[in-house]
Amino acid sequence: MSTRHLIMLGLMIVAPLSGAACDNQDGPEAVSPTAVPIAIPTETTNPTSLPPTAVPPSPTPTEPLAALVNGQPIFLAAYERELARYEQAQIELGIVPDENYHALVLDVLIEQVLIAQAAAAQGISVTPEEIDAKLAELEGESGDPGNFAAWLEANQWTRDEFKVALAAEMLTGEMVTAVTADVPTAVEQVKARYLQVDDPVLAEELRQQIRNGSDFGTLANQYSLDRVTAENGGNLDYFARGSLLIAPVEEAAFALEPGQVSEVITAANSEGVPTYYLVELIERDPQRPLSADMRYTMLQQTFESWLDGLWQQADIVRLIDT
Repeated sequence: MSTRHLIMLGLMIVAPLSGAACDNQDGPEAVSPTAVPIAIPTETTNPTSLPPTAVPPSPTPTEPLAALVNGQPIFLAAYERELARYEQAQIELGIVPDENYHALVLDVLIEQVLIAQAAAAQGISVTPEEIDAKLAELEGESGDPGNFAAWLEANQWTRDEFKVALAAEMLTGEMVTAVTADVPTAVEQVKARYLQVDDPVLAEELRQQIRNGSDFGTLANQYSLDRVTAENGGNLDYFARGSLLIAPVEEAAFALEPGQVSEVITAANSEGVPTYYLVELIERDPQRPLSADMRYTMLQQTFESWLDGLWQQADIVRLIDT
C-alpha cells in the first residue's frame, strides 16, 4: 500500500476504540492515529460586528489553511490538532516518529477530503441518526460514561471532534463497500511450482534436465534459493492474478498449460540483482473460490486503485511546509 494511504481497508475507528474503552479500567490508552480518519472542519466563524463609528471596517481575518483539495480548505488548526494526536500516540507506543510524519498527517487529511468529495458525488452519506447510534454504542461498550469521557480527553478529542471523525470513518466504510462491491468471490486460479537460482547457466541446465525427464520438485528441493517453497518441491499452491510478488513468474504461470514448464525467466530482486526462475503449471481452475486472505487482498487492491485515481485527478495545493 502506498505510504500516503493511511486510511486502510478494514482499519476502522470502532475496533480500536472499543478495545480501549472496554478493557482499560486504570486509565484510557492512546489509539494509533492511522486507525482514525481525521475530522476536517468545513466552515469557520468570524465576528463581523461593526464598531459604532464611521470608520470603514477592517477586513475579516482569514483562518490559516494547511491545504486546498479541489478548492476545499483544510484548516491549519485541524492539521495541528491531528499532528498533536499523532505525536502523542507515537510517544504512548514507544515509537520514534518517521521523519516525514508531518507530511503523512497532512496526506491523511487530504485523503479524507478526497473520499468525502467522492461520496458526495455519488450521493453516499451517513445520517445524523446513524452517527448518534454508533456513538451511543461505543459509549455503552465503554461500560461507564466516565470511561468514555476520559478516553476522549486522554487522546485529545473533544466530543464534537470525535463525533465528526466517527462520521468520516463511517462514510469511509460506506465507500469501501461501494467501491469493492464487484470484487468476486471466485476467480481463475492456477496451481504451480517454481524454482529460483542466481546463475543463468544453471537455470538453463535445470530446464534441460526437466525436459529430459527429471522431476521438477526434486530439482527445486535441491537447487532453489527460496528454501521455504523448496522444502515442498517449489509448490506455490493455487493463486490468482495479482497474488505473486514476482510479476513475470505469475505471468508465465498463467500462460502455461498443465504439465508445461516455462522458459528461463529473468527478474531483478529487491537489490536489482538478476534472478532466474523456472515455473511448472500443475493445474488450472477457471472459477476457484478465493481464500479469505486472497479476497481481502483483492478488496484492498481495488480500494487502493480507486484512491490512486482520486489522487491523480485532484487539484491539491499544500500551503504549509511539511
